[in-house]
Amino acid sequence: MLGNFDRLMQGAEAHIRSVTGSSDAAEAARLMHAFARDHYHLFLVGQYKVRAIARGIGITLEIENDTALFSLVRALVEHTAAMAYQLRRLEAAIEDLPKRTARDQFSAAIERHHRHATALYYNERAEVHVNDMIAALGRYIRDIQSGYDRLCEFVHPNYGSNQLVSSGTLGSGMIGSSFAVLLPELERTHDLIEQCAKLLQIDFNKEVAYHLGKVNSWIEIASKDGVKLSQVFSTRGAVSGDGKTKETALYFQKARTHIEALEAFYGYLENEKLVMRRRQLAAVEDGVLYDTVETNRGTLWVKYSVGNS
Repeated sequence: MLGNFDRLMQGAEAHIRSVTGSSDAAEAARLMHAFARDHYHLFLVGQYKVRAIARGIGITLEIENDTALFSLVRALVEHTAAMAYQLRRLEAAIEDLPKRTARDQFSAAIERHHRHATALYYNERAEVHVNDMIAALGRYIRDIQSGYDRLCEFVHPNYGSNQLVSSGTLGSGMIGSSFAVLLPELERTHDLIEQCAKLLQIDFNKEVAYHLGKVNSWIEIASKDGVKLSQVFSTRGAVSGDGKTKETALYFQKARTHIEALEAFYGYLENEKLVMRRRQLAAVEDGVLYDTVETNRGTLWVKYSVGNS
């Protein structure tokens, strides 16, 4: 069970209710909270659905029911595609919102981006077509359109689905089971299951955590007294230390949240042409968190204030 969503959000809801100011930044914080809350809810709903579909796929594999298998795998692909589409809309919002530093402009932009979550959840007038979702999934799975089209052939009441329970020739042959001629299709279908499972269990979770983490970082900054809307999205990348030892660990002292500090660190890696290979927590001492980061040019020490982690 994913739990009671209202209870899950109690802390965040209480925090945003405590933001009572009428400044541009405070209003942006309230709008971003609603935006992040609804996208988070939509993502959890998607996860719950694909878990239910996956359980059904497991049963069809166990009892060797290929007819039900193709239907469920198509559903799995469609729901995975819907989540891929949501992530692309989230990514677009993350790129666009920092450009909107006037109150009316920001309000209009986040309302426009928020509507994507509403459209995906209700989709009453087919505002988002399944083909748009499949196209978004194409970023992750090559040739997904042709794979999806094949699944549809075996689900619709036509020759493809007839082949699942007959020899495929009208007026003759066996009825009641699939045949060896379908083995290549079954292999491709199993491969699609594995690709979708990886996306759903690993890749998508990382992406949504990054996008919503960034929005929550902006909310945290915008909620503070005296902050201007233009300051919410400003870059704070100043660094001290050389990272060679614990005592001289890299420290992004102007970062206002842990997310800002992490982004400043990733920017540092890019500027220095460093490739991060492994990262691990080294110590927590006196309100400071230390990481050691293995790179292509050796080990770096990085520290963060625990209050921003």
